[in-house]
Amino acid sequence: MSVLKSSFRSIQVFTLTAIALGVSSLGQLAVSQSVPNQQNIQQTQIIFNDPTPPSQGSPSGRQQGGASRGPCRKFEGLRALVPVKNGIVWGKTTSDRPTFWFYLPNQLTAQTPIEFVVQDSADNYVYHSRYNAPQTQSGLIGITIPANSKSLEVGKTYSWTLSVYCDPGNPSTSVFVTGTIQRVNLDTTLQNRLQGATPTEQASLYAANGIWFEAFNILANLYRSHSDQKAIATAWASLLQQVNLGSMTQAPFSSCCTPEQRISN
Repeated sequence: MSVLKSSFRSIQVFTLTAIALGVSSLGQLAVSQSVPNQQNIQQTQIIFNDPTPPSQGSPSGRQQGGASRGPCRKFEGLRALVPVKNGIVWGKTTSDRPTFWFYLPNQLTAQTPIEFVVQDSADNYVYHSRYNAPQTQSGLIGITIPANSKSLEVGKTYSWTLSVYCDPGNPSTSVFVTGTIQRVNLDTTLQNRLQGATPTEQASLYAANGIWFEAFNILANLYRSHSDQKAIATAWASLLQQVNLGSMTQAPFSSCCTPEQRISN
């Protein structure tokens, strides 16, 4: 009888121990599953779903300045920070007055003004301005359509061109980049997800929905102010590399093209 009692007690102890270990394992599993989720929030992945450009009448554009001669040779590395898909320099925006980003390969002087224009499908000017920004250093520059200019309309595609007049005596030799932009509406689901999201999460959402201009502009401003933060630096480099602009990852930012510098409109 004592042997039976002893065996029964052993079974009870074994069963209780197994249950305790099972609960502990479940707890550890729950913790281990929650950690990656927290890491994903802190290190938001940027995946740009590059959309297919409009096929009806869209010009191919020009992402890089190309070969030049004389004083314009030092600006042939001019670059539009816009994706190229199917040979077309093109991107989406949700803004009525978006910011356009470019890489300026050399310093501007008083003798090298730049011109930026945005036109509708009938070649009417939406924005047309010339800037004289002497001492502007080589680097990434942003040009925003100002509030007193016409706004982009939803559903319409516009062409844009940035020109550097690097040879005052021969304006026709200017170095330029050009492409197209289309304004689109935010759907309700995306609007709701953007509300309350961090800037990095917003950039990720825009990128995932193929909206280049907002994704890039948010990350550019974040990286400009917080390049020392690993998560932001990683997201910035990832976005550029995905659209074959990885060479721009370490390019500095340069102040340029403000209303005070404009010399004509």
